[in-house]
Amino acid sequence: MTRTRIAGAVLLSPLLFGSLTVAQEQLPRIAYDVKESVVKVEIHLIETGDHERVSDQLKACFRESDYCVIGTGVLVNDDGDVLTAAHVARDTTAVSQALKDIAIDSEVMIAGQARSAEYIKGGVRNGNGAFRAAIKVIDAGHDVAVLGHDSNSLRQEPSAIDDESMVHRQGSRAARLAAQRPDVAEAVFAFGFPSYSPALITTAGSIVLAAGSKNLVEAKKSGDTQLVPIYRAKLDISPGNSGSPLFRASDGALLGIVSEIGDEREPVATIIPATEIAKVLGANGIKWNAAPLRQASGSNSKSRRKKAKTE
Repeated sequence: MTRTRIAGAVLLSPLLFGSLTVAQEQLPRIAYDVKESVVKVEIHLIETGDHERVSDQLKACFRESDYCVIGTGVLVNDDGDVLTAAHVARDTTAVSQALKDIAIDSEVMIAGQARSAEYIKGGVRNGNGAFRAAIKVIDAGHDVAVLGHDSNSLRQEPSAIDDESMVHRQGSRAARLAAQRPDVAEAVFAFGFPSYSPALITTAGSIVLAAGSKNLVEAKKSGDTQLVPIYRAKLDISPGNSGSPLFRASDGALLGIVSEIGDEREPVATIIPATEIAKVLGANGIKWNAAPLRQASGSNSKSRRKKAKTE
C-alpha cells in the first residue's frame, strides 16, 4: 500500500500494553477498558506448512507463520460484529484470492490480543480468542465495512470464542459510538496492530478538524465522487493502522475509525465519524451501542450558548 493515504501497516507510538511505561501511565484509565473491544483482522492458512509456498509478495506478511495481520477492527455489538475499514475487507478478499490462485486454502479470522498459536489451539478463554469471519457489509463511499461470524468455514474444529455463551459470560466488550462530534483540540487515542505483528499498540493525539468533508481514496477506486463527513486527528501513525478505532479520552466513546493517514511532515489522519458509521450500520440492520450523551463543552458549547442568547 502506498504511504499517502490509506492506513496500511501500523507503526504508532511505541506504547505496548503489558508492563506500564511512563508514557502509558499518562493515558486515561478508560483506555485500559475500551482496548478490550479492539481486534485484529487476519488471514489464516488452513495448512500451517503452506506459508513456505506463498508468493514473494506475501512472504513478508506470513513470515514463517500461518497467519497475516491485515488490519484492525473494533467490536460494535455482542453478536461479534466487527467494524473496520472497507479497504481492509477488500484486502482480505484480495489476499485470499491470491492464495487460492496458487492452491492454498485460507480464511479470514477476527482475533483478540492473544498470539496466533494460543488462540488457534483454543487455549484462550479470557476474551482474547478468535472466530472465523466473513464480510457482512461494505460501503466504499464511507470506507466502512462490517465483518461477522462465518458459518461456512473450512476448519471443522471449534475456535476459542465460537461458543456464544462464552461471549456473554465475559460481559459486553463492544465499543460505544459517540453521537456528538468532538471539539477541536480534544484529546483522543487510537489502537492498532503493527504491520505483520500481533502486538496491540496505542497512541495519543488530538482532534484538528471536527466538521469536514472529503471524497475518500477508497471511494474513488470504485468511481464514487461523493463527499462524506470526516474528522481529522493529529496522530503519529503509519500505513497499517487501517480500521483502527479512535476513542475520546474523556469517556472512551468511539469517535470513529481511521481511513487515511498523512505523512511524516503532517501526521494527520482522516477519521470516519461514528455518526456516519451509525447510519451505515443502521441501514444494514447491524446493532450498535450508543455512548451516553456528554455535557457540551469547548466550541460546541460556546456556539450553543451564543445561539440561545439570540433566540
